[in-house]
This record gives sequence, structure tokens and C-alpha cells, in this order.
Amino acid sequence: MNRQTKSPKSVYVTLGVGFALGALCMVGLPKALSTGISSAFADTHLPGFQQRTISSPSTESLAEVRNLDSFYTNLAGFVGPAVVDIQSSNGRQMTEDGQRMPTMGGEGSGFILRPDGYIVTNDHVVGGFDNVKVILKDGREFTGKVTRAHDSDIAIVKIDAKNLPTLAFGDSDKLKPGQMAMAIGSPFAFQQSVTFGHISALGRDRTMIEGRYYPDMIQTDTAINMGNSGGPLTNIDGQVIGLNTAIYSPSGASAGIGFAIPSNQVRLIVDKLIEGGKITRSQIGLIPENLSDYQKEQRHLSGGALVQDAPEGQPAGMAGIKKGDVVVQIGHTKINSQIDLRNSMLEYAPGSTVEVEVIRDGAHKTFKVKLQEHKELTAEEMQPQAGRQGQPRFNMPKGFDGPEDFFKDFPGLKVPGFGDQQPRTRTAPSNPTGKPKLGVGVGNLTDDLRKQFSIPDNAKGAVVGEVTPGSVAESIGIQMGDVIQSLGSKQINNAQDLTDAMAGIKHGDTRKIRFSRYGNGSIAINEMDVTF
Repeated sequence: MNRQTKSPKSVYVTLGVGFALGALCMVGLPKALSTGISSAFADTHLPGFQQRTISSPSTESLAEVRNLDSFYTNLAGFVGPAVVDIQSSNGRQMTEDGQRMPTMGGEGSGFILRPDGYIVTNDHVVGGFDNVKVILKDGREFTGKVTRAHDSDIAIVKIDAKNLPTLAFGDSDKLKPGQMAMAIGSPFAFQQSVTFGHISALGRDRTMIEGRYYPDMIQTDTAINMGNSGGPLTNIDGQVIGLNTAIYSPSGASAGIGFAIPSNQVRLIVDKLIEGGKITRSQIGLIPENLSDYQKEQRHLSGGALVQDAPEGQPAGMAGIKKGDVVVQIGHTKINSQIDLRNSMLEYAPGSTVEVEVIRDGAHKTFKVKLQEHKELTAEEMQPQAGRQGQPRFNMPKGFDGPEDFFKDFPGLKVPGFGDQQPRTRTAPSNPTGKPKLGVGVGNLTDDLRKQFSIPDNAKGAVVGEVTPGSVAESIGIQMGDVIQSLGSKQINNAQDLTDAMAGIKHGDTRKIRFSRYGNGSIAINEMDVTF
């Protein structure tokens, strides 16, 4: 390559131009320093050019911006030390090099409620796992003991520690849309991540997410992702106003629509978990909903829970309560909304008889209702049935007192609890005769299947519709609704790809299989070697 050598003349020309530019910059420097913003540079020789100067904020405005920036930093610094990272796992597997490692698990968040080691999180972050590890901001690690409230998706994790930094609850009943909010947690395992946003809406209900009904949620545009579950949503005073729980996201990442359980609801459940070690819930057997502003004005009421339905075979219906009644009092508990009615079932034991005051056609009536024992939602009760006006609906989950035709299973709505799973190795059951089989019935990812199993639009693979008992698939933990994404070196984009990938496999062959599960803690990615 030829290199061009500069002559002394060219050097002098370059130096001269440099001094000239430097002089021009020095002339403009005092003005730039005085305003804090320099002029915009452009080629003044272009045709039609009009020189413009960036508008300069006043000294007072700059001070306000700096104060706001300092406030954000101080708020994050105040809340952060009380936010923890939670890693959950099931069982342990011996690796080839002799190390023991978790075979399945994930990561979520939580916050310290009491200095003696009581931590609040979501039940879907820690529930059902053998091992729960809590990591503090300062790096200390503790083994946690879990106390669950499954249907409320709230849990307590107790660790053996003292003098811990804590966060206090704020009053979620005083929240208003538009107020600022902050979240701290471990999205995608990035611990102590801080995001800011606002309260988008209040009282979001009518949603079934992975077997749980959430009757009253805070909606926020504060960025929440996989791993933020169980972490705090705080106000500008550093008080916890919500427990980050779910996101609406067809892609699996933040779409600016997140949901948090209100702090007053969390506090109610947490207090009972700490005091009694469990939640005892009764069932009144009616379907409540909130009164709209128009309905309140029409009925001259300030609050109450409108009875959407009261089946004759349930306690409320048998006592004489009817559809259209407005419940205003249960026992000693005043009812201002449907969430008050649901929470009242925590105050009275199953089998007890309580007086229920309703307003019917403007007149007050009182009924004595014998409460039943609360029962968990079953898989059968979650199956859709034909609803009113041809709309799909779900059976009423016993004990949730939820409106049947209001349950929806949004395809993008998921609990953002966990990240990728740890790799593991399994050996399939021995079957030397015949051609090796995986033991699954699979199909292509249709819109209906994506909706049924909460599979995001960008996910590819073959969805499992059936698992043969005693098969390879069952031995490695594949379940209905899982999405098989690769087998060996072959990428699986549809059902036919999986059939083709199995064609060349012989007994004794080992292949790496990868499948994802979109449920029970959001996205769980499983990858392991399987010997056929």
C-alpha cells in the first residue's frame, strides 16, 4: 500500500486551520459555559441554511432537573438494600465431574418486611420447590423456609438473619392513575435492576392467570420482566404499594403493561401467614362485582358488592340472596367493593353462620348464611364452557367467588417468575425392541394452542398434546403444553420437524433435547441429554 507523505507546506496549512478553529471555539466558549448548552454546529455554506441555537434552560430549571435526578437516585438507594434475589430449585443431580447441581428451578424477587428475616414474595416464585435460596444485596446467602397462600399468589420466606433493612407498606387504597412508581428486582437474573414508571390503572380484575384468579390488580407501565415477580412496586416515599406479579406480553418481555397485587391485600395475607402459618378461607357461594359509578348514583349508594349470580345450591342462594342484590355488610365487616367481600371470607371459619346485609330494590334485608369450606380450583373447573350470548366462559373456581363469564386466559398474560433452567442429564427407560420413540403426540403451534398454553407469538416448535405413560418423554418430565424446540442438532419448528429428527435415531443413541414450558412460573427452559 502506498502511503502519502505530507510536505512541510501541508503541515503548516493544517496547523493554521487548527489554530483558526481553536480561536473560533474559544470565542464561543464563554457563551456556552454561561448557558450550559452549546450552539449546534452545521455547514453554513449549504443552500438555504438557517443557523439555529439549541434553547438553553435557566439556572433554576437546571437545578430542578438535578434535584429530580438526585431524588431518583436517593429513592433507589433507600429501597434497594431491602430487595432480595430468590433462587428456587427442585432436587439435585450429580454431574459428570462429581458436582451436585439443581435439576430444575428459576429466579424471582422479594422484599424484606421485618428485620428478623421475614421476606414477602409471590407464591409462584417459591411454591412447590424443594430449595429456596435468598440472596441479599450485600451478597449474603440464606436458605429460606416458605409459608404459602397459594390462591392469593403470596408467600412468606423466613431466613435466619437479624437487623436487616426493611420496607414498609403504603396504602394502596389511596393510589391514583398517573402517580409515579418504581420497581426493583431481578429481571432475567439481573439483580437490583431499577425501573420507573406510573400507575396506569386500578382495580384490574376478571383475569385468570395460570390457575389463579386475580380480582384486583394495579396496572403499571413500570418495566416488569421475567424475574421481577415478588419484588416491590413502590411510591415516591419508598413505601410498597404493590407486589409485582404479572405482565401482559406476547413476546415474553415488558410491553409496558404490568400488574401488581395491591399492598393492602398483600398486607392482609402476610399478617395472617405470619400469625397463623396458613390461610383459612371460607366460601359464601356468590359471584360479586363492583358497582359502577352510574350504578352507585342510580341506587344512591356509596359502595357495596353487586351480586352477579347466587346459585341455588350454594350457601348464599340457599339463604335467599338473589342476583341483583347489593351486599353492604357481612358480619362485622363493611363491604365497599367485591374485594372486601372476598377478604371477608378470611375472617370467618368454614361452617360458621354469618349475617349478610343486602340492599334489594332500595330496602335493607338481612340473611343468615352458613359458610362452606373453601376448595382449590381444579383443572376440570378451568375448562371453558358455553357462556351467555355465545361468549366463552370458565366454571366458577370454588372459594374464589369469581364471575364465571369474566375469566379470561390472555395468550400474553403470564407471571414473570423464572429464567432459564439448569441443564440436566437423563437416561430413558430401556426398550431394546422396535424403533426408538419419544412418546409424545405433537402438533403445530396454532393460535388456539398458543392461547390455551400461554405460548408467545414468537415461540417456535412442536407443542405436546399427549405424553405416553412410561415413555422417554415422561421420564424426562415433558408435559402436555410443552414446546419441543430442538432434538440433537436439528431445530424443531413444527410437528413434522420432530418426526424427521427422530427418524435417524437408534437404540443407545444420545441426543440433547430442548423444550420450554410457558406456565407454573412463566418461561421454564429445559435442556438435557437423553439416551434412547
